[in-house]
Amino acid sequence: MVGKILARYFYVPICPESFASLDRLSSLFRKYKEHIHFESFNVFECKFESVYSWFPNEDEIIESIRGKESSPLLFGKLFIQGNEIKGFPPSKKSISDELEEYGISFKEEDYKLDYKSTMKKKLKYDINKFHIKQYHEKLLRDSCIICTKYNPYLDEEAYIPENWNKYEELKTTFLKENLKKDSLVGYIEYYNDEPVGFIEAFPLDISRMLGFPTSSKSTNGIMITCLSVRQEMSGYGIASRLIEHLEKEVEKRKYKSIEVLSFPDEHNWQPESLYGKRGYKRAKGIKGLCIMKKEL
Repeated sequence: MVGKILARYFYVPICPESFASLDRLSSLFRKYKEHIHFESFNVFECKFESVYSWFPNEDEIIESIRGKESSPLLFGKLFIQGNEIKGFPPSKKSISDELEEYGISFKEEDYKLDYKSTMKKKLKYDINKFHIKQYHEKLLRDSCIICTKYNPYLDEEAYIPENWNKYEELKTTFLKENLKKDSLVGYIEYYNDEPVGFIEAFPLDISRMLGFPTSSKSTNGIMITCLSVRQEMSGYGIASRLIEHLEKEVEKRKYKSIEVLSFPDEHNWQPESLYGKRGYKRAKGIKGLCIMKKEL
């Protein structure tokens, strides 16, 4: 695209926000189509043909998906002229700063992003009312709404089911396909009948295609791709119980190991200490993160 800035969004089909971001970015860049050419890639479906000319940072992600490098994708990444835009979803300020470098005047109101950080109030819960269910088709949407309706960065009042249904359905379609093929292990924890946390794991070959780096090219292992607990429910052992149930099922299915891409404890998402307590060991460091692994 001679004379145009190239924007590319890489996303995975296991997160409703990745689809929502795609819609928002498509809408944004249509307004700037005179100056910007926008392309999007569902990394699970793309073959990444050589007809494209990739920037080095994009190449790193693509090679990771092919199992040759170790650059995590983690649900969705936007690049403008090969420069990675911070945030998931991509932040208004980072997009604005990058476009200004190319002399494009960016109006932040053109990019609709309703998220805002909200501290959920912790309440007292009855430990006897928590219970766990294994994934089946009728429960899959419950895992989605933990990431949408109960997302700590989305004001619950701003959650309108009609706005999110199509994104939740896109994720559940992918999960249903993998449930049928026995290539997904997942559990949801409930408080009474309300979903409060979930865990998902895919075999290593599928995890690599979803942009998760693995410790080796082994095919007899499985990777935890997401573990999420509602903010106001933290401190009740939900994450540990979900991991325990998953481990028992994974062992039943004769997998030899479980891996997870963990974060430093201060991030409070997939924290290293949580897995360390359960016998996971550091297997590989990646840009401030690390792959932890447990042999079964």
